[in-house]
Amino acid sequence: MQNTLFVCVLCRSSQLETNQLSPGQILFDRLKEELANCDWNEAICLQPVRCMGACSRSCVVALAAPNKLTFILSELSALESVAELLQFSQQYSDSASGKVPYRERPAAVKQGIHAVLPPLPVLPQAIDLTS
Repeated sequence: MQNTLFVCVLCRSSQLETNQLSPGQILFDRLKEELANCDWNEAICLQPVRCMGACSRSCVVALAAPNKLTFILSELSALESVAELLQFSQQYSDSASGKVPYRERPAAVKQGIHAVLPPLPVLPQAIDLTS
């Protein structure tokens, strides 16, 4: 099963000048570099996205997979949250349902939870709602 870590690469701080990389791009680049060194890196697909609609709460990421909870995390540090995001990504990929016990989550994840969404329902066939 492929677990995907979506990272908004446009997330930026109002203090940055426009000629610098955005914190979102810095976070993505650092995650990509560190994930390459993980022996479990094939369990995670790192995916850049151009906007996640939480611009006032940057940096923003989402961790999702089929039949698993989706975690949306915000207000992450581009420099300080990389190791904890990777730790949580491994915990998430090891879990069949995406449920990582709260007490086992890294601090950056506990503090950064913006939303936890239920898995999309898997419907064996279309339901006729007109009857």
